Amino acid sequence: MSFDITVLEPSEVSINLKLFKQFHFFHLFDPKSKKVCNFNVHYLVWYIINCVIGCTIMFGMMGYFTEAGNELNIANDVQSMFCCLIYFLCLIKIITYFNKANDIWDLLRVTCTHFLSSTQCQTHIGILKKYRKKSIKITNYISVFAIITTIQWCLYPLVLLLLQKEDANQSSRRFENIFNFRFPVTIVYYNNNYFIFYIIEVSIVVILLYMHIVSEVFFISLCYVMIAQYDMIKRAYENVNSELKSENNCENKNDNNANDCFDDLVSIMKDQQKQFSMLKLFHITYKFIILSNVVAYSGSIIILTYASAMIFTSSESLPMFSIIKLVSSFGNVFIILLILCHLLERINNNMEFVHFGMYNSNWTSMNLRSKKMLLLSMQLNNANELMIKITPRKIINLQFFNSVIITCYNILSAMLNINSK
Repeated sequence: MSFDITVLEPSEVSINLKLFKQFHFFHLFDPKSKKVCNFNVHYLVWYIINCVIGCTIMFGMMGYFTEAGNELNIANDVQSMFCCLIYFLCLIKIITYFNKANDIWDLLRVTCTHFLSSTQCQTHIGILKKYRKKSIKITNYISVFAIITTIQWCLYPLVLLLLQKEDANQSSRRFENIFNFRFPVTIVYYNNNYFIFYIIEVSIVVILLYMHIVSEVFFISLCYVMIAQYDMIKRAYENVNSELKSENNCENKNDNNANDCFDDLVSIMKDQQKQFSMLKLFHITYKFIILSNVVAYSGSIIILTYASAMIFTSSESLPMFSIIKLVSSFGNVFIILLILCHLLERINNNMEFVHFGMYNSNWTSMNLRSKKMLLLSMQLNNANELMIKITPRKIINLQFFNSVIITCYNILSAMLNINSK
């Protein structure tokens, strides 16, 4: 029977299957999805949604090129920039998912609990289950945090409107909205039809939230699967020819057990090559998305911090509401960028730890044939080094995250210094 993750039970996969089924995420990649004129219906829906959002955002930004009596407000303008940045990031992800749908569907095979089929790797299936629980816990936290942040953004303008004493018809200032798009209309027209513009921005927020949560949670889940399975391979190599295994104990000097040890090494090496092929597919699929994430989230950190600083130093009333809104968004972006760099570093480290697992095996008591096979496995592991780099020499890891934060701080300081002059 062909692979179909949509019919598998949650216990048979190592990702948050329940969450992805609730979001109907797998329909984007499933070859059996409903089609009209040989065209995926879900693709058509997302094309329409993205075109509508893109046109709405462009229309919302047209106020910068018209004279509609709009007073410039840097703190509000950077929030519109933040929305545009997140939208273009989500657009890149959706386009990538569409273009690489078949690759991602094949990549989902790695999430099956029996992907590493050798007896030695399956002995350590508890490692995968432990990482699965951790992955589900973290992805649920990220989803809840993102939803709470979005609710704050949506409620903020309503709370501010209730606290504002001026009448909409008489106000000389445009009312606050979620992203404060500068629609090419007058202030009076905008205030009189405030809730129409509010609903437009709420619709954009909900769709961006969906794309943001699903894509990030899916990426984090895949990373945890890769980490866990390399850990399983490492443990499998360490326990080859050890006393912990009674059936395939290679410490006996008879040829039969020596052959068993050789077969164990062959089966583990096959699993290792399968895992590497999936890691290679993961890098091919996600490399551009990861680089886009780093650029977009770095820019978001600068924008949100700058907006918070401008609001905090402003003499206007009620700056704390804006601070809470922007700080929560900053925390969300900061945490996701940190997790992204941390997980990619863990994958790189676990690939190297496989080599140490081979060396820590009881190789001294193996026969010559098994030692040659283990040496071949070491050479293959060295040859299969694959890391995502932002530049030819700069690997995406926690050290890179520190560099990003320092760079963001330097740019932010320069922006604040220029603004103060």
